[in-house]
Amino acid sequence: MNMKQLNRRQALLMGGAALAGGLGALPAFADVASEATIEASSEIAKGVAKKKPFRIGFSNGFSGNSWRTESLASMRKEAEKLKDVVGELIIVDGQGDIAKQVNDIEDLIVQNVDAIMCIPNSGTAVAPVLRKATRAGILTMPFNLPVEGGNYSAYVGVDPVSKGKLISEFFNTELKGKGKIVALGGLPGNSYTAAIWEATQKGLSKDIEILAFKDANWEEDRAKIVMADLIAAHPEIDGVWCDGGQVATGAMKALLAANRPLVPVTGDDYNGILKLYDAEKAKHPSFKILMVSEPTWQSVVALRETVKLVSGQDVPKYQLIGARTITGDNYEKFIKRDLPDGVCVDTDLSDEELKKIFS
Repeated sequence: MNMKQLNRRQALLMGGAALAGGLGALPAFADVASEATIEASSEIAKGVAKKKPFRIGFSNGFSGNSWRTESLASMRKEAEKLKDVVGELIIVDGQGDIAKQVNDIEDLIVQNVDAIMCIPNSGTAVAPVLRKATRAGILTMPFNLPVEGGNYSAYVGVDPVSKGKLISEFFNTELKGKGKIVALGGLPGNSYTAAIWEATQKGLSKDIEILAFKDANWEEDRAKIVMADLIAAHPEIDGVWCDGGQVATGAMKALLAANRPLVPVTGDDYNGILKLYDAEKAKHPSFKILMVSEPTWQSVVALRETVKLVSGQDVPKYQLIGARTITGDNYEKFIKRDLPDGVCVDTDLSDEELKKIFS
C-alpha cells in the first residue's frame, strides 16, 4: 500500500479530490491537531453523490470509557457544523457485544442510510456485514479500530504497527534488553490491540520475558483487578504493556496498593496516567512512561471523509494519523491538572467543553 505523508492541517484543508490530484477545500481543523501528520494511500475510494441532506449511521462498538465519550462529543459537534448537509446522524451502541453490533449495522442497512461509520468491536466479525452494506450501495467508513480485508469504502485511524514498534523500543531501552513484563489489552478479540501487541512482540529483545497477556476492556477499574491478580502470581514484574491509558492507570494503582515499585508502562493520552506520573515519579525512579496518543478527533476526520464520499468526492482508501508520543520529558505540555483523570488530552474539545462532559 503506497502512502504519502501530509501535514494534518494540509490534509484537512484539501478535499478528497485534492488528495487524488485535483482541487478542493475544507475549513481549517482545530489547532490541537495541526502538528499531526497523515499518511494517505495512493489507492482511492470512489465517492458516490447522494441526495442531500445525508443520513449517516454510526455503529459505536461500545461506549464504556471516556475516549468514546469524547470521540462521540466531537462527532456530534462536527455534525452540527455540517447540519446543512448532514440531515440525520443515527447513533447505535453495540454495548461491547459483537453480535449486537452486527445486528445494529444490519438495522442501519434496512434503514437505507447513505453511509455507515463504524468503530468495530471485532474487525473480523463486522467485515461481512460491512461488505453487505457496501454491496447495497451504502458507503462505509470504519475508523479507529481496523477491519479485516478491504470490503469497505475507506478507513481512518492510527497505525497500530507503528505504535507497537515504538512500545517495543521503549521497553528495550528502559529494561536494557532484559526483564519480565505483563500485558493488559482492551476489549477481548479486538483487532487493534492484537495488531499493536503483535508488532510489539516482534520488536522486543529476546531476553524480555512475557509473563502474561490479559484483557482489561480499556477500563481503569477492570485493569486494577486484573493487575492485582498478576501481582499475586508474579513476584517480579519489570514493566507493564498497555495499549490504553485507562488500563495503564489501573495497573499502576494496583502496584501502589500492593506496595510494589512503579515500573515502565505504556498506554495512550489518558489524563489519569499523566497525573499519576506527575505525583509519583519522584518516589519511584523506575517509573517511566510512553504514552502514544489516540486522538479522539479521529471521529471528526472520519465524519468529514464520509461527507466527502456521499458528496461524490473521492478520498484515499486508507488514512493513517500520526500519533504524538508523551514521555516524562514532555508530559507537562499535555497534562490537564484541573480536569478529571478520565479526560483524553489529544482532543479537539476545549477545556470548558471537557468540564461540561465530565461534570
